[in-house]
Amino acid sequence: MSSHYNPLEHPEVQQGTTGRYIAAFLASAALMGGAYYASTQKLPFVEFVTMAAGLSLAALVSQLVLFFGLNVSQAQIWKGIALFLAVPLFIITIGMTVWAFSSLYARTMPMDGMVMSGQPTLLQ
Repeated sequence: MSSHYNPLEHPEVQQGTTGRYIAAFLASAALMGGAYYASTQKLPFVEFVTMAAGLSLAALVSQLVLFFGLNVSQAQIWKGIALFLAVPLFIITIGMTVWAFSSLYARTMPMDGMVMSGQPTLLQ
């Protein structure tokens, strides 16, 4: 076997360095700590959701760049394509789950303030 061919030298398979992983961990921990701190404050709902969504998006981007190694170079194009194809599936999955649970809640929970007078229950 010739010694000039080393598959680990290709940019497609090279991953981040130790410093990059430590930076990614610190960034993720700081952003998640910020989200936790925001959840303990008495913020109006819209401000809280905006802050939580912004911190979550920043954590996602930092993890994609630092952990996953996503960039715009030609060598990493398949990572971008995989992400481009996975994101709609993720959104559909989360959306359908929210829809299923909200539909289930609406069908199984009694209405607020509705008193079932005169209706026998299982315990009567």
